[in-house]
Amino acid sequence: MDPELHPRRRWRRLVAALVTAVVVLGLAYTGYVGYEASRQAVSVDEHRNRDCRTPADLYGWTYEAINYPVGDDTKLRSDNRKMSDCASQGVKAGDAVVTSDGIRIAGWYIPAADGASPTGPTIVMVHGYAGNKSSDLPYAVGLHSQFNLVAFDERNGGRSTGTQTTLGVLEQNDVRAIVDWVEKTKRPAHLGVFGDSMGAAAAIGEARHDSRVEALALDSMHTRIVYQFEQRLKHNGHPAYPGTWATFIGTWLRTGVWFGSADPEDALSDIGSRPMLLTHGTGDTEDLPERTQAFYDEAKRAGMNVELHWCMGAKHGEVVKTCPDDLAGWLSSFFGRTLSPTA
Repeated sequence: MDPELHPRRRWRRLVAALVTAVVVLGLAYTGYVGYEASRQAVSVDEHRNRDCRTPADLYGWTYEAINYPVGDDTKLRSDNRKMSDCASQGVKAGDAVVTSDGIRIAGWYIPAADGASPTGPTIVMVHGYAGNKSSDLPYAVGLHSQFNLVAFDERNGGRSTGTQTTLGVLEQNDVRAIVDWVEKTKRPAHLGVFGDSMGAAAAIGEARHDSRVEALALDSMHTRIVYQFEQRLKHNGHPAYPGTWATFIGTWLRTGVWFGSADPEDALSDIGSRPMLLTHGTGDTEDLPERTQAFYDEAKRAGMNVELHWCMGAKHGEVVKTCPDDLAGWLSSFFGRTLSPTA
């Protein structure tokens, strides 16, 4: 027998064991990343906005409760010492506004300060990840004087039902349900939609299939969710790959929804000539500014009616904090031009 045979076998076994260990550890690590990243994306519990202040609390505005008893807002005030950090968002939505997949939606209808009738120009506001209808109110400041406004809780937030967030995919159904309610109960002559971050993705996703939406304003929007997954993984010290695909698989296993199935870039061709406003922060490290610039450039090449404004230094979803006056001006000017009776 060859005296070198046994050492060779031992080396082969050692190499095989090491390769197996690396593969097992790699799979375990990838599984962990996919599990944790998908959990955070879907549940939002660690980031949930607990603010339950109403338009009356923040700005003294009159409002109508949509699909819940308005008297429960009074109960919230008595139950919570600090309305900006409510232990509960109150009773859940009723059956008056229900999505195609069974989610009950609650919200507020806020009449324009100028006394316009319900048939006047109206803007539906769509909040971002882990937000609620209270999250929309700072964006409404520059619009309230001349537009009727609708703010609502998307699924898995505020008073609306549901236990999962899908980063704009199924949230399109929530936007559709509230637009249906507005059309049925108010019959506005002109309708626009504003969305922030995840809400922007849901807004353009709904608009691509709904010609009732005449104008879109989109703030801090991801153009493809894969890019956002990459950035989030990098921020948490994980490599983008294979973590990104593990996140896609993890979110799909949790929700039955492929999170890349409703990317805003894919909606561009369906928006057509409808006007679109993009606003974004130059300091956004989650949805990178260059992605928004590329989205804008693609829209311009297609001959679309699109404009883009930058807020210098603003981080993700913080344009309203960093450039409040600029944003108010951009929004009021845009919707004033696009939703006017002669638009």
